[in-house]
Amino acid sequence: MWSATTCSRFAATQERLFARTGQLKPALYTLRVLLTGRHLMRTGELEADLNVLGAELPYVSDLIATKREAEHGPFPPRAEDALLRDLPRLRAELEAARDESHLPERPSPEAVDGLHDLVVRTRLG
Repeated sequence: MWSATTCSRFAATQERLFARTGQLKPALYTLRVLLTGRHLMRTGELEADLNVLGAELPYVSDLIATKREAEHGPFPPRAEDALLRDLPRLRAELEAARDESHLPERPSPEAVDGLHDLVVRTRLG
């Protein structure tokens, strides 16, 4: 199940990987999951495009461009301070959005069945 707790755990794992390796990819994963979770909790809509979600963070477009050049390349040093400053705030915003969300804690059985049917039809068809 996709939840704010799942987002926080995955983000923490990716953040530790970034701290250990300094690679760009886990930093982008950290940003994506925090921003996606925050957006989902606030709006009920799933948006995973970091170009859209990261518009508020001026360095995100540079990070995406850098990743396109080198999948596991080093993190641009000038953006690292901004990222490290933003991560605690984004994590806190995700948790606040979870606490204020009107989304149900669990999907309805009908929604789960409908999603299952959609995935099966898509794969077969």
